[in-house]
Amino acid sequence: MKQLSKIMLAAVASVCLAAPAFAWDFGASGSASAQFNVTSTTASSTANAVPSGGVGSEGGGISLKSGHTDGAKSVNMAYAVDWADGGLDETLTVSGSSKVGDWTASAGTSFNLDRYGCSDNGTVIKARCGQQDGEDTTAITLTDGTMTIKLGDASHLSSQNMSSNGAANGAISFDSADDDAAVGAFVGGFHGVSLGYAISDAMNVTVAYQKSPDTGDMLGAGEAYDDEATASGNYGTTGTGLGFSGTFGPATVGLTVASAATADVGTATADPDTNSTAVSTTGLGVKLDLGDIKPFISYGSYQADGTFTKNATSYSGNEVGLTYALGSDTIVFYIGNYEETITDEGTVGEPLAKSGMELGYNTTVGPASLGIGYGSQTWAQTNGTYDGYVKTDIEVALGFSF
Repeated sequence: MKQLSKIMLAAVASVCLAAPAFAWDFGASGSASAQFNVTSTTASSTANAVPSGGVGSEGGGISLKSGHTDGAKSVNMAYAVDWADGGLDETLTVSGSSKVGDWTASAGTSFNLDRYGCSDNGTVIKARCGQQDGEDTTAITLTDGTMTIKLGDASHLSSQNMSSNGAANGAISFDSADDDAAVGAFVGGFHGVSLGYAISDAMNVTVAYQKSPDTGDMLGAGEAYDDEATASGNYGTTGTGLGFSGTFGPATVGLTVASAATADVGTATADPDTNSTAVSTTGLGVKLDLGDIKPFISYGSYQADGTFTKNATSYSGNEVGLTYALGSDTIVFYIGNYEETITDEGTVGEPLAKSGMELGYNTTVGPASLGIGYGSQTWAQTNGTYDGYVKTDIEVALGFSF
C-alpha cells in the first residue's frame, strides 16, 4: 500500500508541477476535530446510570485535488484517504462535465485502491482482501437547466429531511443499527432512472424508476424481509417514486412518496405463495425563513412487508425545531420522536419508541468552529430490552479545516 500511495502522490505532484502548462489547478485539504463530553447512560429501567466521556479527537480525511477547465469541458481528480467502517479507505475519483448547446452531461467514477498483506482471522493471508470487489457503479446526468435526466446508480430521490441539530448526541434516526438514516423518506442511492423538471424557478418535480437484480437495496435503503436470497428463483426489485420541492414565500416544502417490491423475475409474481417484500415510504420536510429564526419540521414513514414469511418492519418519526441566528453565531433547538415495530413470522413485537432533544450553540473562534450542546435520548419498549433506556450528553466540539 505504501508503494501504491507513493506512486499516487508522485502522480498528483506531477500534475501540480505541470499545472502552468496544462492549466490544471491543484489543492490539498484536511480537517481535524477534538471534543470534550460528559455522558451518562442508563441501559434499562433496572440498571444504574453509567458515566463516560472525556477528551477525544479525530483526524479527518486527507484529500489531494486537481482540476482542469477547457471551455465547456471540465475534469476533476481527487485522491482521498480516510478512516471509515473500521478500516482505511483510500479512493481515487475522477469526474467531469461537458456542455454542447443547452445540454450539459456529467459523470464520475471512483475506486478503492488495493490492500496487500491483510489476514483472515489472523491466519490465512489474502493478497487483496480489502480491495474493491467489482466495477464501480455510477450515473450519467444530462440537463438543460429545465429538465434533468439521471440514469444509473444515483440518489434519484430526496429524503426531504430539513432538520438541524447540534454537537451533542440527541438526534434520532431511522435504522440506527444499519443505515442510520435521517428522519424522512427511507431512500438512498439505487440503480434506476429519474426525470426532474423545473416547473418554475421556485418549484421542481422528480419521477424515478428502479429496476435492479439486487433484492437488498430497495429504493436505496430498504431490505428484503422474505428470505428471497435463499429462495429458488431469479429475484429482482422494481420501484417507483415521486418527489416535489418548492418555495412559497418564506416556506420551503419537500415531499417524497415511493414504493418498491421484489419478485421472481422469471414469473414476475408477487403473491402470498412466493417470496416477496413490498416497501413504501413517505418523507415530508418544511422549513420557514423568518429572518434570524428558521423553524423546521421533518416527517418520515416506512413500511416493509414479507408476503410469505409475514416478516415486517415499520418506522415512523418526526422532528421539529429551529435555528436562531445571533449575528454569525447560531442557536439550534431540536426535538425528535421515533417508533419502530418488527413483526416476526406474523407475530408483532413490542414497539420501540425513541425521543431525542438537543440544544446547541455554534460559533467560531478565529479560524476554528466551536459547538457546545446538550442532548438526551429516552427509549421505551414495554417488556422489551430497552425499556427505560436514558442517555444524556454534554459536549464541546472544536473543529478546524485546512
